[in-house]
Amino acid sequence: MKRFALILSTLLLTACFCSTALAGEPQDRLKVGIDNVIAILSDASLKGPAKRAERQAKLRTVADGFFDWRELSRRAAAEGWKKFTPQQQDDFVTSFSELLQKTYVRKLEKYNNEKVAFLSEQIADNQAFLKTQVAMKDKTIPINYVMIKHDKWMVYDVVVEGVSLVKNYRTQFAKILSKDTPDALIQRIKEKIKSLDAGKNVDDVAS
Repeated sequence: MKRFALILSTLLLTACFCSTALAGEPQDRLKVGIDNVIAILSDASLKGPAKRAERQAKLRTVADGFFDWRELSRRAAAEGWKKFTPQQQDDFVTSFSELLQKTYVRKLEKYNNEKVAFLSEQIADNQAFLKTQVAMKDKTIPINYVMIKHDKWMVYDVVVEGVSLVKNYRTQFAKILSKDTPDALIQRIKEKIKSLDAGKNVDDVAS
């Protein structure tokens, strides 16, 4: 999960794009979100420990603007989604999205000028698949983004070096739901959120 934390924070913070083709609407949507994040991090009135809570709240608001948390949550729950009541589905999306945001937003301040190159963009109906690579100090990491369009293009999965964020959590959630109820899964997620708030590291939900 540390790998996903690094890459998602890099996605949010990248200030430079080197594209091999003209950007389409999905890529443009990503750039808008990234530009908004950079504006927050560059705002002198939001710098320093005293402004951390306000700064992170603004960053989470930006993330809400280009991540489809419900689509991501539904796909991560997979067949288990059918076991949830409508209210449990809402609670699951709320808790899971909060966990993701608190996990990754905390990493943003560790940004070290990594750059993203957009390599290609494939659009089919309401789905888009974007290939990119991130230049680290010692290596280049391939990352793909999967987006869906309802009223606008939103990210619902990130694939890092061939490993899908959605599938990673799907494995964890399936393990829990094979033994416990949806409410038990939601409670586990809430407990992980409390651990993050207490300054602890959270590796995965199933542990």
